[in-house]
Amino acid sequence: MIELTNLCNLRCVMCGIWEETPKQIFDLALYEGLLHQKAIRNAPVLALTGGEPFLIKTFSDYYTLARKHSPRSHINISTNGYYTERTLDFLAWADRTCTSITISYDGIRSHDQIRRTEGSQHHLLETATAIRSRYPEVNLSLKLTITNDNYGELLDTARQCQELGIPFRFKTLEKLQCHQGRSPSPVDGPEYSDAILASINEQARQVLALGIDTNRQYIRKLVSKNSGRTVPCSCSPRIVFVGIDGKVFLCRRKNPIGNIHRQSLDHIWASAEKTAAVKEMSTCVGAPIGLGFSNA
Repeated sequence: MIELTNLCNLRCVMCGIWEETPKQIFDLALYEGLLHQKAIRNAPVLALTGGEPFLIKTFSDYYTLARKHSPRSHINISTNGYYTERTLDFLAWADRTCTSITISYDGIRSHDQIRRTEGSQHHLLETATAIRSRYPEVNLSLKLTITNDNYGELLDTARQCQELGIPFRFKTLEKLQCHQGRSPSPVDGPEYSDAILASINEQARQVLALGIDTNRQYIRKLVSKNSGRTVPCSCSPRIVFVGIDGKVFLCRRKNPIGNIHRQSLDHIWASAEKTAAVKEMSTCVGAPIGLGFSNA
């Protein structure tokens, strides 16, 4: 996962990246050098994220380099879906057989309120339906982050996605140490109440019963009788996140294991810090549910 920029056109309540300064775009030469590192070259999935990647005027250069240097990688792009024409123009020439699009969608009724941008729901649905109509071969999904504002919309949003014929994913809030922890956000959200957790679990069971394309393994863990206030950890020593500030994470709830502005990724990958992080991850009991921020 590579955070290409902290540029963003929305002002989401659960993310402080929009107020972070200075605004940055991942240096293209540094990015190309990163793609040459053995640690990530031809990884099964190369995820390009932000911020909002489609705000990068030269985004096509980043995608082209990824295809050149990691030809066997599937490329996933996380976006807020606001820029319909830019997205469609990109997909017109991209390798659509190995490119997927994940669009953040925070509720059938509350999306604009949570994103604090009027019309953002209209734009993302326009983008999603246009992709589905024009490029049905593209692996597309809508992803919801559950907050205290939209928890009651989980099932209704899943049903809407079912009607649209678009896969639906959701996740609970987590307090992360990447961009959500770098800049203070105006809302340091409280934990979910027991009543909200009960509602989430009941709706999650109904989402499973819909039989839709969704993140079923995660949901099953979420509604497990033994889950309590944790979700079994999905972090892996085979997953790496590189931030716009150069910090490298195995688990974004814990401290970084290095910084590519000071060391190569391959050096970090062989470091004592990485070994210690893997050891700590092996004893992790799970991710706390509902702790403030989460990237979508």
